[in-house]
Amino acid sequence: MRPFVFALLMGLWAGNVHGQPIQTEPAQLILYREKEFISGLGKAYPFKVNDQKRGKLSPNRYVQLALPPGRVKLEFSSDYFSDSQPLWIRVQAGQTYYVKAAVEVDFMSAQMIMAPVDAQQAREELRRMKPEAISPSEQPD
Repeated sequence: MRPFVFALLMGLWAGNVHGQPIQTEPAQLILYREKEFISGLGKAYPFKVNDQKRGKLSPNRYVQLALPPGRVKLEFSSDYFSDSQPLWIRVQAGQTYYVKAAVEVDFMSAQMIMAPVDAQQAREELRRMKPEAISPSEQPD
């Protein structure tokens, strides 16, 4: 039994002899925003992933982003919002996550709210949307 375990451990070590990290498949995030009656007249709002600017999201558009596995912080940033709360989600390698965003307008304030959505509902809503164009300067290195 000991020779078998030793051989197994040596095989695992030899497979990663150069100390290179084992690559994991990224998670996919699809962030989308439906048409809104009051949507800032079609204004695209900038969003960040883990405190890094990743693009803007307009009404009736979606973005698809590859993310490393782990805990992810999503937030929109704008001077217009008076109270914007980040959304924290834990993503696993190879999984796809759908998050819906909407502008919630109150008497004197507005905020972008986000919520995870199940895949079936998201795919139905995404059929009517177009992808948001992300400029090369907004894409991560």
